[in-house]
Amino acid sequence: MLNNNIDVLIIGAGPAGVAAGIGARKQGAEHVVVLERDWDLGGILQQCIHPGFGLRTFREELTGPEYMHRFIQQAHEAGVEFRTNTMVFQIDRNSNQVWTMNRERGIECLNPKAIVLTMGCRERPLGAIRIPGTRPAGIYTAGTAQRFVNMEGYMPGKRAVILGSGDIGLIMARRMIWEGAEVEGVYEVMSWPGGLRRNIAQCLDDYGIPFHLETTVTKIHGKDRLEGVTVAKVDANKAPIKSTERFVACDTLLLAIGLIPENELSRMAGVEIHQVTGGPVVNDLLQTSNPAIFAAGNVVIVYDLVDNVSDEGLIAGANAARYAAGEISGSIRRIPVKGGENVRLFSPQFVTGESDTTIFMRVTRPIEQACRVFTTPEFYTQRLRYARPGEMNEVKIKAAQVKAMPDLQEIIVDIQPV
Repeated sequence: MLNNNIDVLIIGAGPAGVAAGIGARKQGAEHVVVLERDWDLGGILQQCIHPGFGLRTFREELTGPEYMHRFIQQAHEAGVEFRTNTMVFQIDRNSNQVWTMNRERGIECLNPKAIVLTMGCRERPLGAIRIPGTRPAGIYTAGTAQRFVNMEGYMPGKRAVILGSGDIGLIMARRMIWEGAEVEGVYEVMSWPGGLRRNIAQCLDDYGIPFHLETTVTKIHGKDRLEGVTVAKVDANKAPIKSTERFVACDTLLLAIGLIPENELSRMAGVEIHQVTGGPVVNDLLQTSNPAIFAAGNVVIVYDLVDNVSDEGLIAGANAARYAAGEISGSIRRIPVKGGENVRLFSPQFVTGESDTTIFMRVTRPIEQACRVFTTPEFYTQRLRYARPGEMNEVKIKAAQVKAMPDLQEIIVDIQPV
């Protein structure tokens, strides 16, 4: 059955998706529908029961569920329609029709005027790093373990090793200690941490958990259940140094080796995917290469703060509503944004000059001294005490600045020591 009465359809009810629903309704879209494959709203934040959310948005420290509750309540008050237990299994790249499956509603074909992609991100699995050895029970991504402990009441093990220093892994190191487990250490192949420094301090240092940089797991041991791992230092090329190998006994290995934007549906819809971020290429309106499809949050680039994800959702929802109403067309000025010497990850990748925008970016490697974030042409510059890959930096560009330069060919964003 074809459903043509949806103005804005949003896929994913995490922080970006719920905010996009609010943004679309506030912009005037009449029928806004948010689809969620899980049984409840909130996405990954439902299992993030630790505090630290909402400091910028609500000016107070909240847990993940508390943060999402406020947005979900606002969305209900705004008149957003939510459909849970609903799986999107196809997006037609020619017609933008969206096919969904739900136990009660059956299979439906939705034909919205605009779409917002907010599917979030997923964790890199063990297969992504190809560690030799057996594949016994006891190996989990950090997020899976977090769901087991916080939502389902299961402990993954009693003696853990954590590979990678992403924020979820750092938080789970502390969580395992709180639940009575031992954490043998956190091992990071890079020479710098992957997560926020505050999580290093609060989750590792405060609990005496060893943190080993330039070290990785080289082998997994165990038949039915994990019995231990071999770890080793790595050289400048990230190759293990044989003479440094040692065995660490454990029954649990948690993986915090990076997050990947969840973009199977984006590829199905035919939108352009950025080779470095792994997410859709977007302009400052958060419009993809398909003018009717917008994208926001961790599906575009993995953020460090949920406040930024929600802010982006609000913008994407509002602009999708404007497109649905015929206020935005596909023929908009597109000025490329490029990364400079020390910037690799950034979003958006195009600026239109239609609105003020914030470009989010990460440095390639730490700059542990005073530095400057800036654009060329010099629309924006700011001094920083340092710049680290685990923490995003921002460049703010006014629409008036772009409009004042009709011959502008590109904008370069960079961070350099001063």
